[in-house]
Amino acid sequence: MHGKLELLMGPMRSNKTAELLRRADMRRQYAGQYVLILKPSDDTKGKPGVVESRNPNGHGKMEAVEFNSQNPWELLPMIAAREKEIGKRVECIAMDEGQFVEGLFLFTKHLLEDNHDVLIAGLDLDFRAVPFGEMLNLTWLVNAYGGNVTECIAYCTCGNRALYSQRLIDGKPAPYDSPIKMPGDSYEPRCAEHLVLPGNPH
Repeated sequence: MHGKLELLMGPMRSNKTAELLRRADMRRQYAGQYVLILKPSDDTKGKPGVVESRNPNGHGKMEAVEFNSQNPWELLPMIAAREKEIGKRVECIAMDEGQFVEGLFLFTKHLLEDNHDVLIAGLDLDFRAVPFGEMLNLTWLVNAYGGNVTECIAYCTCGNRALYSQRLIDGKPAPYDSPIKMPGDSYEPRCAEHLVLPGNPH
């Protein structure tokens, strides 16, 4: 027996987190499942220990177990302890901002083989429009173990579908060589025509 993977990907402001929380709530409410929500330490959206959507009209927030983004394996003893505490298997593990997690592919594979259903939401591309972390690699696990991939949709201010996340620093497009992770930045969904990457060498 193994679990299945539900993968939610898309640019900023595409309601990935809101959809993750909606699915977690449905599993709890209708299927009676125990759903463990995980939050990587690099996720600064919302308060510590809380996964929170930026969408005020959607599922707002849920308590989460925060973990070191560089070492998701430290979660395994905690999951085992939680199962002992509740007296049953943790049927579903839901993780937000998966792009920040190192070793995400192998960790997710382990959870699936340990018979947990897994929900993961995250950015497919970083602000430079290149693959972010291991999110795109997870599509292989969907093919191998079953599940589905949901492309969450956002729109550019021009009305076209946005595939990219425009990083803004002090209201201006961020330079291409700025760090992937940095505090004080903000994002807007953009289409290819309106994505601006100052200093892009390509």
